[in-house]
Amino acid sequence: MGVVGLLMRPSELMALVKLKKQIGVWKRRSAAQEKDADWEFCFDMLNKVSRSFAIVIEQLGDELRNAICVFYLVLRGLDTVEDDMAIDNATKARLLLSFHDMIEEEGWDLHCGYKDEKVLLEEFDRVVRAYRSLKPQYRATIKDITRRMAEGMQKFTEMEVTKIADYDLYCHYVAGLVGIGLSQLFSGSGLEDATIAQDEALSNHMGLFLQKTNIIRDFLEDHEDYNEETDTRRVFWPRQIWGKYTDKLENFTFGKNETQAVACLNHMVTDALRHLPYSIEYLSNISDEQNFLFCAIPQVMAAHTLALCYANPDIFKGKIRKNLGECRNTFPVKIRKGLSAKLMLECTDMQATLTILEDAIDSLADKISPADPSARETIEKVQLCRDLIAQGRRSSSPSSKVASTWHQETTKVTSYVAEQCTVPLLVLLFGITAAVDVPQAMGSAWWQSEAVPAKMGPLHVWLTSFALIFYSAAIALLSRGVALSWCKTLAFVQLAMAAAEVVFSPVFGLNVVVQALPKLLLAGMLPSCAKQRHARQLFAKQQAAMGNRRVLRPRPIKADKSY
Repeated sequence: MGVVGLLMRPSELMALVKLKKQIGVWKRRSAAQEKDADWEFCFDMLNKVSRSFAIVIEQLGDELRNAICVFYLVLRGLDTVEDDMAIDNATKARLLLSFHDMIEEEGWDLHCGYKDEKVLLEEFDRVVRAYRSLKPQYRATIKDITRRMAEGMQKFTEMEVTKIADYDLYCHYVAGLVGIGLSQLFSGSGLEDATIAQDEALSNHMGLFLQKTNIIRDFLEDHEDYNEETDTRRVFWPRQIWGKYTDKLENFTFGKNETQAVACLNHMVTDALRHLPYSIEYLSNISDEQNFLFCAIPQVMAAHTLALCYANPDIFKGKIRKNLGECRNTFPVKIRKGLSAKLMLECTDMQATLTILEDAIDSLADKISPADPSARETIEKVQLCRDLIAQGRRSSSPSSKVASTWHQETTKVTSYVAEQCTVPLLVLLFGITAAVDVPQAMGSAWWQSEAVPAKMGPLHVWLTSFALIFYSAAIALLSRGVALSWCKTLAFVQLAMAAAEVVFSPVFGLNVVVQALPKLLLAGMLPSCAKQRHARQLFAKQQAAMGNRRVLRPRPIKADKSY
């Protein structure tokens, strides 16, 4: 199905090919840097324990690439200790709280974890040597963040995620601190302003958005990761949210109580959405091109993943496989590889990133049902994101982004033209079919032409009848505002009709081109028209269903310190 899906989406197939070439460029640039055996081990392990993160790290400059590689491996080692359910709580506490000191000790290693993480910890002395070769400001950041994260992990081995505040605090320790550490590394390199590191709250929100997206997506495999010895499960969804919909989370697993499960899921997604405006604000403050790409790629991936998760009952379904201490859902909800490649290639600057984020927000908004218990709050969060995106477009300087801005403006104009002209073109084609093709199919053509027969065969009678039904149905659907998937189907049918007329047409040369061109134009315009029209109409209906609502105005974001 994956190969068939790619063939049906040639733009995504091309994106995969281009991305593979681009990754090759990044890898060759990274390989050109002189590395000893320890650094070779570090980058090899980075690719094994997190291939997606390794890709965005390798496009960075040499100095930051090395620092962030070690930063990630140290935190991955710490996370492996925290995740190992076979370690008793007393031993785990001791290991976590001493981890930041151990990374300073030559020859230190550890025996726990599974698969690649096990190898990482067993040969951790190599990571230690790489760490010790970094500049002092990088080492200080890595050690401090490791200490703060370990203290937080230890705290949550003894407490549950009950309130939303607990949920925010847990995500702060395991992901918000990563954002804070990265900001400090950026500033320490001299590539970013010192204010990037000083605004810890903004960096924290960026990390929370990524972590909450992962927690929502990975609900099933986290819940099924059961430790029989301690009688505990890995549950990160706060009771303050799920307690409104059930008394036990297991009531949602494997398709049970789907209506309530999806309502709870939508509430979780809405909670995660409140961090996206801060992520947008953070990205707008990044000046270095490589640093921007490093930060923007995970954010746009998370935004599209969150949109895919919203109102998606498959989050609670799948097939769980347990092997060597790991619990994995072999059928997870995730965005297509081809779409991932497109997102990575397209988010090259702030303007392009805002467009991608807007697409994700629009996709999520399309699925909001007024009957959903958290719909009002979701709409408010969506509106705030849209307002901030519009504000970001107005405030971004175009001086270094002329080509990208030109492309985006062209796309917007094309979409506008498509929206304004699609229905009139459908009406025109309907009129031509009724006035010309129908009489010809009935053998009563009111004109004479040597190039066109007076009467067509049975196939063309059928095609003419189908065209009348298709055009009238398309006009009705578009006038009401239909889902994007419907218009893609209409475009495909229109394309098939145009191809059939060309192949089986009794006319030749310029006449067949004249007949086919407007129909091919319509097929190309339908998807662009549908997205703009449907998003606007649906959102207006949602707002009307919610009743009078305070209008959210664009405003400067001031991140709150919620930890």
